[in-house]
Amino acid sequence: MSGRLTDCTMLIERIELENIKSYRHLVVDWRRGTTAISGENGAGKTTLVEAIGFALFDYLPYSQVRFVREGEKYGRVVVHLVGGDERPYIVERRCGSGSRWFIHDDEANLRIEQSADVLDKLHELFGIDRERPLASLFRDALGVPQGTFTAIFLESASKRKQTFDTLLQIEDYKTAADNLLETQKQYKEQMHEQTIKINQLSYETRLVDEWRAQLKQARQHDEEWKLLNVVWTQQLAQCEEQQVRLNEQYNQLQVLSFSYETSKAKQQNACELLHHHEQQFQSARAAQQVILDSQSDHQRYLAADSALQQLRGQEQQRNTLRTEQAKQERDKASVQATITQLQVRLQEVAQARLHIVNLAPLVEQQLELEQRRDELLQRVNLYEKIVGEGKQLSGRVKTCQLKKEELEQKIKEIEPLVSLSERLSALEQAITQLKIQRNEHKLKTEQLQKRRVELQGKHAEREQLGERLRKAEQNVILIEEHRSEAEEMPGLQTQSMQFSEQRFRLEGNIEGYTKSRAESAGGQCPLLNESCLNIKQRGMVSLEAYFERLLTDEHAQLLVVNQQQDKLNERMAQIKKYADALNKLDRYIDQRDNLTEQAQRIANEITRLAQEVAGLEEELKTSSTVDQRISEVEAAYKESKLADAKVRDLPGLKRQVQQYQDQLRLWESDLQELRRQVSDLSGSDVQLKLVREELTQLNDPRAQRAARQAIIDQEGTHLQHLQDQQQREQAIEQQLRILQDQLAAFQTLDSEIALQEVTRQQCQRGYHNYLKNIELAQTLPARERIYKEQLVATEVAQQILQEAEQAYQSALTAFDEQKRQVVKAEIERLHNELSTLAEKLQRNQLDINEWEKKISEAEEKLVELAAAQQEYQTLEDLYSMLEYFRKLIKEAAPQVLKAMLNNISAEANRIFGEIMGDRSAQLSWQNDYEIILRRQGVNRAFAQLSGGEQMSAALAVRLALLKKLSTLNIAFFDEPTQNMDELRRMNLADQIRRVRGFEQLIVISHDDTFEQGLDSLIRLRKTDGVTHLVDEDGMIRDAQEAPAVSLWSHNGTYATQS
Repeated sequence: MSGRLTDCTMLIERIELENIKSYRHLVVDWRRGTTAISGENGAGKTTLVEAIGFALFDYLPYSQVRFVREGEKYGRVVVHLVGGDERPYIVERRCGSGSRWFIHDDEANLRIEQSADVLDKLHELFGIDRERPLASLFRDALGVPQGTFTAIFLESASKRKQTFDTLLQIEDYKTAADNLLETQKQYKEQMHEQTIKINQLSYETRLVDEWRAQLKQARQHDEEWKLLNVVWTQQLAQCEEQQVRLNEQYNQLQVLSFSYETSKAKQQNACELLHHHEQQFQSARAAQQVILDSQSDHQRYLAADSALQQLRGQEQQRNTLRTEQAKQERDKASVQATITQLQVRLQEVAQARLHIVNLAPLVEQQLELEQRRDELLQRVNLYEKIVGEGKQLSGRVKTCQLKKEELEQKIKEIEPLVSLSERLSALEQAITQLKIQRNEHKLKTEQLQKRRVELQGKHAEREQLGERLRKAEQNVILIEEHRSEAEEMPGLQTQSMQFSEQRFRLEGNIEGYTKSRAESAGGQCPLLNESCLNIKQRGMVSLEAYFERLLTDEHAQLLVVNQQQDKLNERMAQIKKYADALNKLDRYIDQRDNLTEQAQRIANEITRLAQEVAGLEEELKTSSTVDQRISEVEAAYKESKLADAKVRDLPGLKRQVQQYQDQLRLWESDLQELRRQVSDLSGSDVQLKLVREELTQLNDPRAQRAARQAIIDQEGTHLQHLQDQQQREQAIEQQLRILQDQLAAFQTLDSEIALQEVTRQQCQRGYHNYLKNIELAQTLPARERIYKEQLVATEVAQQILQEAEQAYQSALTAFDEQKRQVVKAEIERLHNELSTLAEKLQRNQLDINEWEKKISEAEEKLVELAAAQQEYQTLEDLYSMLEYFRKLIKEAAPQVLKAMLNNISAEANRIFGEIMGDRSAQLSWQNDYEIILRRQGVNRAFAQLSGGEQMSAALAVRLALLKKLSTLNIAFFDEPTQNMDELRRMNLADQIRRVRGFEQLIVISHDDTFEQGLDSLIRLRKTDGVTHLVDEDGMIRDAQEAPAVSLWSHNGTYATQS
């Protein structure tokens, strides 16, 4: 792997800045050769280099927001350059609002906009590998930021390694080895998968031979059972033919038996029917006789029943007349009672007229007394009302007096509280202040608790960190103790590779000699296929003997090489852990340094937290009594607040007392008036009592007169009612006479009904016998006919039975049932045997199919097994090959680094001597990227050098890096003469001017060291916060007023140049 860039010629022609830091709008043209940028500190010299790094190398050491001029929304950098393909390009990058980055190819009129595409194009234009980040190349080689020229060389070894490994692409070796490790892991995983697959396939095919033997045996059984099936099938056919004949005889016998049984049943049924029809015929004849004997009683019963129906109708008419007669009798009695009552009422009317005449003087006396009673009653009521009002008023006066006295007492109690209520406002303010102090106390308590927890955590963290630090320091000590042993590893690895090459060569020779010996059997030359004459000329017996001797020598050498390599491997195994640890030394040192820094930081935190805890505890002591003070003040506040509430009521209470006094005076006046009225009305109750006694003695003659007058008023009604009742009585008597005449026609009705009832009762038995037998007697002709027909059918059935019995007995004698059962049993046996045999054949066929399937699958899996084993062997070879490649890559990285550092160190030493003007010192760049200056046998590290020596050494190494590592033809130097005296600044300036192979060198300096022998000079001045270009006379040039070229129009669309 090479660390150098592709040759390219790149030239920056112009840079435009708009709203970038102190630049409002500036256009700077660049020339070939050495260009100095001068100006006072803060004039914006470094900003030009930062703008180039930002636009071309995607590097900016701070955020884009800080890169934009203060108060502006966006900034813009435009770089005009000639690329490695010698074509002009414009690179524009905008930051802030609407940030974008693109490249415009003038000749092709092509624009590249996406960030990834822009980076790819810049790599191509600069001839830089895609894998090398542009930002790190610019930061660490091309445009080192001001003040950081020596910084990286003062960092720890791990940080130096991280920076320069990336720059020199040493990390690419580790990356390549790591990438191969991932591939190797994939191969190992695939080998593991193949192993699992091989084991699985081996397990699945382990029974294939057994399955083949079982398949062969099953096929033999199949052939045997098929032959047996044929024999049994023929025997079954013969038995079935014999069974058919016997079954025909048996079926014929069953038919005759059924015919015999049927005939027998029909004959028995015919006899039973004959007996039944005979009984029915006899019962019909008996019923006919009963009908003849009871016919006269039946006719008499019907005549009596008809007569009774007519008599019952007459009886119903008579009962209706009787009911009407009884009703008229009841109405007549009711009318007679009403007439008697009305006559009594008329007598009472006559008596009432006489009584009214006697009550007239008493009624007048009653009226006079009632008038006097009403007057006295009003006076008594008025007296009681006034007395009641007086009592109520007296009660009010008494209540008002009590309330007035209570209010006066309250006023006396409240007046001393006025001074206490006046303290309420002051107490409120005191409570507020104390609560604020309590909240502060609470917050400080929480802060104290939090700080204590943090302090405990920091103590625990320090203990854990201390243990880790001790382990890290112990690791560094152990590695340093075994450094000499670990440093043997590269030489041992070189020897191991040499032994491996010898072993591979010897094994190849042995393989070739073995093949040649086999092909030279019989003395034939393996190349010409004819007898070899040279062997005999050399005195050798044969070619086989010749190759046998060569094989013996090669085997002896191989044995020696293997023994030596085994010893070497044993030694490498012993020191491998020390070598691995030595490779990790930088990481352990970084870990130790980081842990030391963390421990110091934690110690500082613990000190700070302890101080905070002590301060909070002291503050809390002074505020510990705040709760007690709050309780005391709150008690006083509550007392004052209660007093204030009472004092606020004091004016109202005084107003109420005055109101009660005014009310009492008014009520006393009212009481005097009531007492006067009571005196005038006294004695009215006695007079009222006397008047009421007189009225009681009169017994209310007016009411008696009104009662008698009501009786008299009903006289007309009584007379009219009496006349109506007398007329009704006459009508009822007339109706009763008519009813009596109608009832006279029914006098003999009861005797006639009784006579017909007796006649019907006498004929009832004969009537019922007639009804019971009439239907049966009517069936006599039909039953007689049926009986005769059944008698003939019974005789025919008896004859058929005799014929069927003779046929059945004849067939039964000719049939052999035992022989039929024997044939049936034999058929069943053959069926069972054939069924069992068929099941065996089916199961055997299933087994055959299953074994054939298993064997077929197993054979496919055997093919897969062979392929898997072949794949595993291939993967194993690839795994071993990758392991060998990774080993070579790992071993190559330190060798390549060593060679590169030796080359860079030689060039850096030469440049350092020229800069310092003293070649007695020797500058070298070590494997850990430490710069060592050796003078008079004494080595000094970079940190031990003076400021000027450090700057010179750093410049020497960086210039050597640029010359040896890169072929880019542009370089930037930002304040390279910092911390140098005048002589060394002049030497450095001369050295930089003598640098060859760069089209453009840009040097930034605030002094005039580089102003001699330049190709161009750019002077900058910052006025009123804006950076300007100035000429040799210090006048601001008009260049910054030139219109800027933008790839975008004002409306945001793409613009082209004409």
